[in-house]
Amino acid sequence: MSLRSAIITAATALASSAIAVSTPTAAVAAPGNTVVIGDSLAANPVAQDYLAQRGIPIPGAGRMNGAGCATDYRFSGTYSDAAKVAVDDFTCSGASYRTGGVHLNELAGRATNAGALNGATKEVVLLGGANDTYPYVLNPSPLPVPVIEDQLRVAIQDTIRQVRQAAPNARIKVLGYPQISNGAGNVCLLNVIPGQPTQDLTVHMGEIEAALQRAGQTSAANERAAFVDLKPVSQGHEMCSNDRWMAGVIDTTAGPHNLPLHMTNAGLEAVARVAAR
Repeated sequence: MSLRSAIITAATALASSAIAVSTPTAAVAAPGNTVVIGDSLAANPVAQDYLAQRGIPIPGAGRMNGAGCATDYRFSGTYSDAAKVAVDDFTCSGASYRTGGVHLNELAGRATNAGALNGATKEVVLLGGANDTYPYVLNPSPLPVPVIEDQLRVAIQDTIRQVRQAAPNARIKVLGYPQISNGAGNVCLLNVIPGQPTQDLTVHMGEIEAALQRAGQTSAANERAAFVDLKPVSQGHEMCSNDRWMAGVIDTTAGPHNLPLHMTNAGLEAVARVAAR
């Protein structure tokens, strides 16, 4: 299997995980709570819980959040500790704004139905969009990047509006993604030799990563939401760094992490603390 095929296979497996999830029961949220709505970068489930979400019986597994999706609570828990607020986790692997899996506006609906997203909610954090890019790029007939960016911008704005309707008093934060590609726009998907990440010249992520960033910035500005830039804190920790915060597809030399093509524990905690400011 080529590295290009590997990245598609890994991403598709995670995207499909958001389809069959249980519906949470209604509960009363703590006044002034924060609600985190996002994709697998924020959900970050361990393999056992991820498989349990898929209906595979795993003894001792099954940590599910308010959306009925698997998570290790590392992002939401770190955010809660840093901001000293109660956080309700409605993240889900495979979530997107408009493409596959469960959409972020549906997760917002689940949060509303569960009683977590309401007029007393102080803050809502949105992290998504990556799953709205690669399906349109890594295929035989890719869409132009400006089209992908514009479609994503519209979808983010729609989600912001829905969140604001459910939680009119909440500050809404749209998070950008941490730095993934290096200065040349490339990534390192195969990392097995200490100190020598293997740069893959066939997958060029710089253009789409920049479009993803702009879509978040523009949608936040258009809808009077806050945009949180995670690029500065993650500079020097891109996927081709020896101190990377984003693991490759096959990666035995990155720091501890739960999933391929996802953040290390240290990286996820670092960006959560920045997002909580």
